[in-house]
Amino acid sequence: MEQIDTVSYKVIQGENVKLTVTAHTIDEEIAVSLDGGTVNPASVNPAIFNFQITKSNGAQFLVVDCHFKAADDANAFYQFSLEGSDGGGQFDASSVRKDDFIKRITYQFTLPKSK
Repeated sequence: MEQIDTVSYKVIQGENVKLTVTAHTIDEEIAVSLDGGTVNPASVNPAIFNFQITKSNGAQFLVVDCHFKAADDANAFYQFSLEGSDGGGQFDASSVRKDDFIKRITYQFTLPKSK
């Protein structure tokens, strides 16, 4: 996997991707979907979501919805990292803070163009 920016990555078909979500001063309350289908966590605290790139071209989209309660600490946030099985290392992938207007992150995984 190759990072283009904090929300865009180049991947290959069949690559296994791991999303790690670390909650800071907040309980984990997130929902993750890949191309509209729910991705269930493999573990919690930190939450780890594993999924596979199944398309052979184009792109796949991972959406992470973050939830905050009014009582949560004002400095509460979620930190994301991504890692692919095809190498490239672990990438810091962005964060969502309680005071952010938008509480959703969409990641794009782009595959090489077919010849």
